[in-house]
Amino acid sequence: MMHLAVLAVSILFGAVAPVTAHGPTACSDRRISAAAIRTQSDIQAFVECAKEFVEANGTEEARHAFHEDEFWNYGSIYVFVDGLAKSGTEAMTFVYPPDPSREGTPWGEAIDDFGTDLFYEVYRMMQSADAGWTYYSITNPETGVTSPKASYVIEIDWEGSPAVIGAGIYSPDWPGTCAAGEVTASVLKDRPSPETLEQFVRCAAFVVESEGYFAKHELETDPRWRHGNIYVYVLDMMGNQLMTGSRLRVNGEPLYEFGRRDAGYDQFGGRNMIDVGHTFGEAHIYYRAFNHETGRFGGKSAFLKRVVSQGVPVLVGSGYYLDDAPMEAATPCEQNMVVASSIRSLEDVQAFVQCAAEYVKEHGEEEARRAFNEDHLWKEGPTYVFVDEVTRSGATSTTHVFPPDPSREGSLWGVSLDSFGSDYYAELHRILSLVGEGWIHYAFTNPATGLDEPKSSYVIEIEWNGDRAAIGAGFYAADFPGACDPAEVNAMELEYVPTDDHLREFVTCASHMVANTGLFAAPILETSPRWNHGSAYVFGVDVASGLVLFSSSPASWEISGRIPELFDGRDMIAAGALFGEVFWYYNFRDRASGQLMNKVGLVKLVRTSGRQILVGSGYNR
Repeated sequence: MMHLAVLAVSILFGAVAPVTAHGPTACSDRRISAAAIRTQSDIQAFVECAKEFVEANGTEEARHAFHEDEFWNYGSIYVFVDGLAKSGTEAMTFVYPPDPSREGTPWGEAIDDFGTDLFYEVYRMMQSADAGWTYYSITNPETGVTSPKASYVIEIDWEGSPAVIGAGIYSPDWPGTCAAGEVTASVLKDRPSPETLEQFVRCAAFVVESEGYFAKHELETDPRWRHGNIYVYVLDMMGNQLMTGSRLRVNGEPLYEFGRRDAGYDQFGGRNMIDVGHTFGEAHIYYRAFNHETGRFGGKSAFLKRVVSQGVPVLVGSGYYLDDAPMEAATPCEQNMVVASSIRSLEDVQAFVQCAAEYVKEHGEEEARRAFNEDHLWKEGPTYVFVDEVTRSGATSTTHVFPPDPSREGSLWGVSLDSFGSDYYAELHRILSLVGEGWIHYAFTNPATGLDEPKSSYVIEIEWNGDRAAIGAGFYAADFPGACDPAEVNAMELEYVPTDDHLREFVTCASHMVANTGLFAAPILETSPRWNHGSAYVFGVDVASGLVLFSSSPASWEISGRIPELFDGRDMIAAGALFGEVFWYYNFRDRASGQLMNKVGLVKLVRTSGRQILVGSGYNR
């Protein structure tokens, strides 16, 4: 029988194949296997496909596949199906791969860390929404330890009974996780990868956010943050190094000159990586550095995260030497496929580019050029595949594929200086001379708006007609710290186009304001038309007290200090503080109509003014 993942490639690449029990024809825009899941966005796509698999194949075949097929069951990632009921003592367990013996019986009492029966919380949510996120703790089958988990669930019919299908993810870098035994310098040293690097830096950033300069001693001396040639550093926005776990210090020297004081050369070709980190909030950078363990220079992969601590924006970073990292095979497209119209995150972009590179290898350059220019699988709005010759300057780089303007293909691009002060093609050449694939951050004209906007692209080195080339695609995020354009992210947009994506952009941009200016942002957030339109507005809740700190809705002040009442006693404030970003589903009085409405909210944790604040907003369903 055809595996679901194989059919994904058949649909994507246009091959003709029979539809069998393992190959539903739906779910063709975004498909990912359990083994490839890394983020919550991946989980949502995974569950949406699982639901379609049930509808296409029936419950018996689905139950078998969810147990036996690694596409659906790998490590701590699996599909579960539970009956909808007001309590775990009534909710039937239909599919539970970690312990199939529980299937066909009620789960039993399930009071979790947030104070209510988990199954009642899912039941309550489904009265307001037919799909969404739930937050709880459960035993991780990989570790045997009870850990926080975020699961996406969708209401379905299971053999005539109302039920939910879902899957969840455990993450070691949520604000309330970051366990010292899981995220450490030694773990990064032993398993160097972009994923473990991101986790390490994000957890170090929480320490800096919470303690400010008082974190210096811990970050510079604690073995958790310093092991071998792995360490944390903190830089201000002028490139001064404020903290470092290395003997190497570059205080007073900007990051684009990172290296020994007498190195005599510019690591980034004049590119100001401080500005890159400040603009994008999180950025992967690649450079050469002196490795004290080997006594020689080597390529290094680093990750920067921008935070605001004690009112000062800083960059927290770390990295690993590429020679220490084992070569890992890329996840094949059949395990992680996304088409242009379905890209919602940077992780989606990476999967998209890896599929594009596979397509070139399988079909050749001419067919790939045609497909990338003409097929909507590869081209939609501002998302497209580009292919460029890799040379040291745009003056000598041939444009092989450029769907926004195919007339440029086959000719030299020309010198292309971006807002970070260097030739884009020189930066591309520099990166691919260190790594075979990775991220490049720059500013480029967004074909959807006609404006120069910050863009993150994933690029992979390939061969194109015998020459060295880069294939890539990029993402314009409206909520980068250096983006957040009022014309794109505003309450009116959220009011008229109420989606989870627009809600996240709106809340993230409001959170940047609160992080940067503290509660001085409150009057603006309460009164500016950018942040208030119809039923869309911003609110802030103090985590410690539950009190509403700012809001333009009278109904918010009415429930100040009593927010758990919205969730029948469930402490969603505690959930927001633990997970850092959570969706809320509840009934709330609309300030425009005065009526109770089903509402989807999102809150994001911000540390400012000595407080933890949940900055949030929502839209009516």
